[in-house]
Amino acid sequence: MAGYKTFTSAADMGPYVSKLILELPEKVRTEFVDKAGFSVYVERKDAETGEVVLAKEHHTDKRAYPSKGYVPVLSAYASDGEGNPQEQGSYIALELPEVRLTKRIDGALTRGYIRVLDFRITQTKAISSETPDEAPLTGLVFDIDTGDICPDLNGWDLTGSGIFDDIDMNYGFFTPDLDAVNAARAARPFSPLPPIASVPLLVWLHGAGEGQEPYRTVMGNRVTLLSSPEIQEELGGAAYILAPSSPTYWMDSGNGQIADDNKSIYTKALKTLIDEFIEAHPDIDRKRIYVGGLSNGGFMTMRLVADYPGFFAAGVPVCAPWVASLAAEEEMKAIAQTPLWFVQSADDPIVTAQDHALADYKKLKELGAQDVHITCFDHIQDETGRYHDKNGEPQRYIGHFVWIPAYHDFVKTELNGTNVLVDGTPVTLWQWVGLHHLV
Repeated sequence: MAGYKTFTSAADMGPYVSKLILELPEKVRTEFVDKAGFSVYVERKDAETGEVVLAKEHHTDKRAYPSKGYVPVLSAYASDGEGNPQEQGSYIALELPEVRLTKRIDGALTRGYIRVLDFRITQTKAISSETPDEAPLTGLVFDIDTGDICPDLNGWDLTGSGIFDDIDMNYGFFTPDLDAVNAARAARPFSPLPPIASVPLLVWLHGAGEGQEPYRTVMGNRVTLLSSPEIQEELGGAAYILAPSSPTYWMDSGNGQIADDNKSIYTKALKTLIDEFIEAHPDIDRKRIYVGGLSNGGFMTMRLVADYPGFFAAGVPVCAPWVASLAAEEEMKAIAQTPLWFVQSADDPIVTAQDHALADYKKLKELGAQDVHITCFDHIQDETGRYHDKNGEPQRYIGHFVWIPAYHDFVKTELNGTNVLVDGTPVTLWQWVGLHHLV
């Protein structure tokens, strides 16, 4: 028996084991490694019971089947211990597809489940030795999990916890590497940039299915893109990301369930957490505290800016189920004090555009809000070129998944289809956020 490492990648539909890294007793050359020489079997288990979970594909009427079986190998090559390709190495990396059997989190919109993936990799084809007189490598079985590698989580700490306003709450957070950022700014050819001393904080609030556990909060729908170099640059070169995990739902008004009444028992607890996080990180610029979130978290974004006007420099409510008709006039006037950019899809079947984002936007404009925008897509489909349907067309998602273009910074238009402008210059969503600060 031998060991293997998993390599997890954050993707638009959640985290997947995208690679297995097999630990070898001797070095091999890539030219002798064949992807057909390995059989990969996996069982996805409940993290609490250890039992193989039952699962079915979304939007089907088929009954659930045990989540176990064989996964195809897309490619195989010699690698180092991190899975990087090598001409010769003491490891073999097997690349795997994004399929249910390699997915680490699944479930419904209101509850995501972290799965334990147990692999058994069997070598089915000998790997020739470099020299003719040496025996080939053969008959290996890899079934000892020796750990996971996830570069998408570099800089993240998922162990945050505390009691805030008498509520136990977990959280994850990203800390920018200012030394590395400033070294890169200074080394820019022809146009070096001055060092960054203070950075903004982006508070990002998850949807209904990603609460309680910070791994689920951060990886469930690719919050890690907010810590990518591209988005960090748009936010001013570097930024902290704070991702709290709701013990129930942000839209819980007291009974532990989702309530559509514009109330939440977590408002003071969240503000306390934010204040304590800022206090613990003196390099955070208090004039650049941003807040945003998707679905349940989009609602909580609105709740926070309603209760704490003048605290946040900008807000991003994504498919937010805030109901303007339920809000008091004073609440909407308070919300109007914070620059907001709503993101919505017209075909969202869960948070309808007419009853929520469009109505909220209209009311805020009526109240004289100057810096409020809304991007309303007709529908949501892959814009990265990575995901396709069976006909080769860009993969289309249900309208509620509007956070996908938001994370990729593909959001840039007003309701009428023209570009959002700042001082006459077109900006994307995260560029717009990064330009805001309190006076």
